[in-house]
Amino acid sequence: MNKRLWAGIVALLAAVAVFTWYCMRPPDFGNRVYRIGWMISPPFQLRGPDGGPSGISVELVKQAARRVGIKLEWRYWNSTSDSALLSNSVDLWPLITIRPERLKVLHITDPYLQHEHCLLVRDDSSFTRAEDLATANIGMANVNIDARLLHTILPHAVPVPSDLIGGAIDDVCNRAADAAFMDRFTATAALLQRGGCGGHALRWIPVPQLHVQLGVGSTFEHKDAADAIRREIGALAQEGKLASIFGQWGYMSGQDAAIMGVIDSRRREARLFTIALVFALMFLLAVWQTVRLTREKTRTLEAEKALRESQERYMQSQKMESIGRLAGGVAHDFNNILTVINGYSDIVYHQLSEVDPRRAQVNEIRKAGAHAAELTQQLLAFSRKQVGRPRPVNLNSVVSEAEKMLRRILGEDVRLITRLDPSTGLILADPGYVHQMLMNLAVNARDAMPDGGSLVIETSDAQRHDEEGSRIAVCLSVTDTGSGMDEETRKNIFEPFFTTKGTKGTGLGLATVYGIVQQSQGSIEVLTEPGKGSTFRVYLPRVEGVDESPVPKPAAAVAVHGAETILVVEDQDEVRCFVVDVLARRGYRVLQAGDGPQALAVAEQCTGKIDVLLTDVVLPGMNGRELAERFRELRPATKIIYTSGYTQDLIADRGILHRDVNYVPKPYTADQITAKVREAIDAP
Repeated sequence: MNKRLWAGIVALLAAVAVFTWYCMRPPDFGNRVYRIGWMISPPFQLRGPDGGPSGISVELVKQAARRVGIKLEWRYWNSTSDSALLSNSVDLWPLITIRPERLKVLHITDPYLQHEHCLLVRDDSSFTRAEDLATANIGMANVNIDARLLHTILPHAVPVPSDLIGGAIDDVCNRAADAAFMDRFTATAALLQRGGCGGHALRWIPVPQLHVQLGVGSTFEHKDAADAIRREIGALAQEGKLASIFGQWGYMSGQDAAIMGVIDSRRREARLFTIALVFALMFLLAVWQTVRLTREKTRTLEAEKALRESQERYMQSQKMESIGRLAGGVAHDFNNILTVINGYSDIVYHQLSEVDPRRAQVNEIRKAGAHAAELTQQLLAFSRKQVGRPRPVNLNSVVSEAEKMLRRILGEDVRLITRLDPSTGLILADPGYVHQMLMNLAVNARDAMPDGGSLVIETSDAQRHDEEGSRIAVCLSVTDTGSGMDEETRKNIFEPFFTTKGTKGTGLGLATVYGIVQQSQGSIEVLTEPGKGSTFRVYLPRVEGVDESPVPKPAAAVAVHGAETILVVEDQDEVRCFVVDVLARRGYRVLQAGDGPQALAVAEQCTGKIDVLLTDVVLPGMNGRELAERFRELRPATKIIYTSGYTQDLIADRGILHRDVNYVPKPYTADQITAKVREAIDAP
């Protein structure tokens, strides 16, 4: 450590020493006389032989005050302690019950007495437990406190107020009350003073669950004097000098646990010294730690940031992977169902004449099915199980081709600005997916700008650093001037079905973007603040090669007939029946099987040529790829067509479909499946 640091530590220790001395110094109360109130509340406060105050709490306070040099002037008060203090008629009160509402208007020290309560009953009564008095009439003298305490254990009991403790006991003796409620100190004193109870004795029923703590009370102005008295009472307890005080009133240590309810405590000076010492050591440790962190600040902060980001990415990837598996499985099952719904509704639609009123109804079914198919494709994109045919693509070309459609989607209120770097490299991706990703980002930006604004799309090369090292990526940046997002929203935007648009959003737009980016081995980051818009930056790996962006070709529905033999292998009965029906209607000879072994058995039994094997990828026991390999051994000339709700069993790397594989995704229509069959048959 350098000299400045040592000088600082020495100065700190000096300050701690001064603070400790200040806290431990005895207070100087001078010649001031403090007015202290008292009332008749035996055995704590009562009138002595000389007419002055006496009792346990009075003697304790007198001795404690004498030890610290506090002069007291005792004043009798015939009402409550609260009224005496709040009216400034007295400065102190020797013993006052600690209650939360009192602490708001008065100062009460730490407790120095605590005691239990009890119920006094006649010895000829049938009451043996407190519960037996659930609805009884209960006498008491200190109604303000005792009534509330009583109702915590006997909420339905009826308080019978009395001016004095003796009056409450008289009510029990005269049967005006079933029991008298008081603390055990008071009960002991009262029983010692009474000669009898109308020819009967009194017995008490303990209420151990009610503990009351009492301390020295004062106005806030004189709390220092009250605290000083309380500290000295604690010192008397430590020094073993309480026995003589209690002995004056017939109480002996060990005679009754409730009687010896004085709360022992250390002197405040020792506590303050210990606290000050602990804080000093903690502060010295903090100074040393600050010096160490200052020397290594940059390295430590960078390491912590990297670790935090790595943990967040890991947790996010785990969560998204789990959701993705669920979404992919659901989409696969839905695609099987939609194949049947969309397929048969399309057949019925074309069979009905244009004037048939049912044609419009069937068309609504087709529209709903098509919309459901779009949702399942979005789920597959998110779960990275959508079919992809990646190729080297120029990102600028995709943006330029989509610009006209983007302007139509955004509307006149949103200004579209494109800044495309001509030197931007190629990416390896499916152009259709990149187009879909761009559209989803644009729609999300449009919805964030209901009053209009600007949307800026930029492309550029960027240097990226990750766990695999440094690499060059192509960056697609989409910036809007919309409402922006808070941090909580930003963390959840890529989760499926999370939306801030209420019923207007599906919650799949950005989830689809996330899935496409992950499937393309890229990454995405979001920069946003509420009221300051949002920027989405997509980073995709740059590759070398020749731009293979496809030239758009008009698609036409094809309904081709044939007479060849087709073997359909599908484990879903309803899907298999649909495909067999469609192909048979187009003139094909159709064989069918529900799984791989059954398909091989059909092939061995068939004496003629089988031109096409149309098989689902996911089959029980033997999957579609294994079936195709076995089938080629039996019939090498047979063409193979795969179909599935998703292609996890065919993809080689992150959902990428091999280019030499004939594949038709579910859900498909009758025209689509027959066109694919015809295409496979006619291919060389």
